[in-house]
Amino acid sequence: MSAPHTFSNLKRDENLVFFHTDGYLDSQTQQWVIPIHGWVYEPERSRLRAGLFESILEEKFDLPITEENRPFFHERVNLLIADNERGKRITIELAGQRYTLPKSLPNGHFKGAITIDANIIQTYSHKGFIDFNVIMPTSDSRQFSGRVRLIEPEGLSIISDIDDTIKMTGVTNKTSLLSATFLQPFQAIDGMNSWYQYMAKNLGTTLHFVSSSPWQLYSPLLSLCEENDFPWASFSLKSVRFRDKTLTNLFKTGLETKPAQISEILEQFPNRKFILVGDSGEQDPEVYANIQARYPRQIQAIYIRNITNESDNNTRINQLNTQMKTISIQLFTNPNTLYTKGIK
Repeated sequence: MSAPHTFSNLKRDENLVFFHTDGYLDSQTQQWVIPIHGWVYEPERSRLRAGLFESILEEKFDLPITEENRPFFHERVNLLIADNERGKRITIELAGQRYTLPKSLPNGHFKGAITIDANIIQTYSHKGFIDFNVIMPTSDSRQFSGRVRLIEPEGLSIISDIDDTIKMTGVTNKTSLLSATFLQPFQAIDGMNSWYQYMAKNLGTTLHFVSSSPWQLYSPLLSLCEENDFPWASFSLKSVRFRDKTLTNLFKTGLETKPAQISEILEQFPNRKFILVGDSGEQDPEVYANIQARYPRQIQAIYIRNITNESDNNTRINQLNTQMKTISIQLFTNPNTLYTKGIK
């Protein structure tokens, strides 16, 4: 972390988004680590780029843009083609001090980790969260702020997929996937929000979303969660930049991207127990079984929303259960059945 600048160097046509993150206690220093992660971008209204997306959807997948779906298409495509702003220095005020975060990278993202003594955290935090504000020049009246959740070293957490786990997507069918992603309002799966809320209220669980969706769709995904009353959650999404080789990340499978995302959470909280929740449409069962084999002490249960008519004793599930040995994948179709499933 560099010495604090007087203010952030955002231009008036540049936007700033902070992603939900989790603070954790460093076992060696006994200080809290407060991760800050954000994105600086300039909204893009390129008719050429949007037109390219539109033609692909219509000509290759028979998904025409209509008056009804055009608002969703433009919102999400414009986020995907936004101009990422590199070299931006964001200065924030957190716990009574100013900090300047590392410069934003070519993808517009910037990350920093601030360490704070526990007694200071106690003074400035409220109900398990600590807030911060961006320092802007006096000539710019815009206000940007963020919030970091403070997670205790021990307890129970849920790591959850998004697509076809909490959001209707249809990942097993490319046309359905593209339609749900670009042309329709995001739709929550009935009952999942209630179960997550129940777990948070009764067992004190914290929620972490890990998904193959790109970071550019963070804001509409967050709106889906807020509008449907999901508990506050951190997000770990996929880094994609449409002007370099990271574009290929858009086509990587969960087997390639999710293990590192999940491992980072588990290693930040080595004394917490975890429930993994996903769906059978892609590789969640395989990813979660591999994770459980690597972290058997931490993974307490694996719940898989069954969208491919799996059975408890078919070859796929049997092989994964044999690999894990200590627990078994539990399939469900109705979230109401999750209330009766035991946690070891």
